[in-house]
Amino acid sequence: MSHETGLSPAGEPLKDDDLKALVMSIIQGKQDYEQLVAFLEPATREQQGLNSDTALTLALLMKEVEQQAELNDQLRALVNDQGAPAVVLSAEGRLLASNPAADSLFGSLPGNDMAKLGIRHDEFDAFQQRIVQHDGPSLLRTYPDTQQQTPLMFIGVYQPLHQIFVLRAIECQWSAAMDHALKEIFLLTDAEREILACLAQGMSSEQISRQRSSSVGTVRQQIKSLLAKLGASSQVQAAALASAIASQPQSAAAKVSPPMALASQPLFREELIRDTRRIGWRRYGKPGGKPVLVLHGAYFGAGELESHRVRASREGLDVVLVERPGYGRTQPPGKKEDVLRTQLEDIAAVLEVLGWSRVWLESHDFGFVPAVALAARWPQRAAGLLAISPPAPYDSEAGFDHIPRYQRMFIWSARHAFWMIRLLLRLGQMKARKYGPEHWMEMVFDEAPHELPFFESPQGRTVSMSAYAFNLQQHSRGHELDMQVVVATDWTPLLSQLRLPVQVITGARNTTFPIEQVQRLTALHAPIQLQVIEDAGLTLSLTHSDACMDALLKLMEGAEPT
Repeated sequence: MSHETGLSPAGEPLKDDDLKALVMSIIQGKQDYEQLVAFLEPATREQQGLNSDTALTLALLMKEVEQQAELNDQLRALVNDQGAPAVVLSAEGRLLASNPAADSLFGSLPGNDMAKLGIRHDEFDAFQQRIVQHDGPSLLRTYPDTQQQTPLMFIGVYQPLHQIFVLRAIECQWSAAMDHALKEIFLLTDAEREILACLAQGMSSEQISRQRSSSVGTVRQQIKSLLAKLGASSQVQAAALASAIASQPQSAAAKVSPPMALASQPLFREELIRDTRRIGWRRYGKPGGKPVLVLHGAYFGAGELESHRVRASREGLDVVLVERPGYGRTQPPGKKEDVLRTQLEDIAAVLEVLGWSRVWLESHDFGFVPAVALAARWPQRAAGLLAISPPAPYDSEAGFDHIPRYQRMFIWSARHAFWMIRLLLRLGQMKARKYGPEHWMEMVFDEAPHELPFFESPQGRTVSMSAYAFNLQQHSRGHELDMQVVVATDWTPLLSQLRLPVQVITGARNTTFPIEQVQRLTALHAPIQLQVIEDAGLTLSLTHSDACMDALLKLMEGAEPT
């Protein structure tokens, strides 16, 4: 195979149109991400950039990839939506996606014509015209049961970017508390409340009578009683009231989430707002104990391992973990804001809420750089740092052959074409979702299978599923920002500013941050103490959590933070 970038895996020149088709087929789920990795791999091994034509082709694809990925995310969210029947139609009326309620209602399959959904072509055309003319949502009637003339009303919007129509059935459902209020305040009977919901869906007396198997006269009498109790002058007023009640949120968002069910030592999830940005943070261990601030890594969630939480509580540690921008719930900074500075100021805001002036630091893989930056900027706040599986400055001359290829691709992109990071992440998300929450680590450690046995255990599967959402819910933005801070930026000058004890613990089987590279940290900052665990890899914080805790406690021996 030729190592000139711009050739296909078979060694033949790959034309721009072919490359575009390859990328789009991957984002559409028709081909595997592996095809692009194979195409780019020669460049990552030879430490060279892409040829200009290939770089331009991929750069121009970014907008299309983002749009297609956004559409995929919307369709996937709708498929998993457990609410009222909802569907997505193409401009031609083809079904692109539907949620479980719609599947049950219509028995529909992707690719079906709208006629299978009981949508008449003339009414769909009129629906489209109304949206175009009035530039907003409109209503569409469907007839799920062709044997009856009772329609189901949908409200729909058009998304011009993707040329799709998103429709959701109008259902009138309210919480038990709202239902009790209607009963208590207006003295509505069960039957009257059910009829009120039917009115809100636009049903006539005849349609309600058929649904309730009652006579039309009985229904009309119940509607009359209902209107009198509500003080409404018409069915329209009553329906408007019911719709307003049903549209209210079922519950307000809590600032503090409940602890994990059935956990002997719970993980609390909390948040705050700083300059309009949401900052998520987690807490476990013994409240009021020795303060420990954890700077989390890229892949393993945060505080998800229950055995670690139990040990922290037993040792009297009050552990707080601030979710970094792009991970979990913490929103990324603005385009002109410095990422590392934003991370530190987010942490400072949480420490202020807690009233903590001095803490012990623990970092996991990519969390090492913000931990070092925090200790360098505010030396009075950090009593000591335990760095678990930290990254080392990448030596371009040494090459990246030792690093698993997916991770090597990101490192290469950060050095030679940072704009490709987002492209790779979007395509990687497609592959990760094919694996699913329980198995996506098989993709992460494609060339490091020794890291996988932990994730086959019950605890490991729980961590994998939690980490999946923690990483992907913001489209892997956190990993992109990590690449910017840790790989694309020279952070080594921060090491010379450290004035605190630093203990590094790493695994001899860590292929992402090999021991030969990690040892360079001791040359850059002599006081760093290095401990190597022979049978551990990058997943050291999970597989050897007791050893990590022992190292932290040993570091703590001496002066306590105040």
